[in-house]
Amino acid sequence: MNQPRWTVKLTYRHEDGPRHHTFKVEELFELQDIIECGPSFYSIISMEIAPSDRCPKVTVEEAAKQ
Repeated sequence: MNQPRWTVKLTYRHEDGPRHHTFKVEELFELQDIIECGPSFYSIISMEIAPSDRCPKVTVEEAAKQ
């Protein structure tokens, strides 16, 4: 089974302090359902989106040459 393309880390505000939730998604549009169906989006402190390890690590200049 292939690893999804994106790793998303959502940090939510809780009374006892921030809590982190990590999701793996293939397409970024999947975030809409995760956010809308989760705790109130007003409680989101931050969202980090990064390519998974399956994606090659390239610079902006290297990607422009492809």
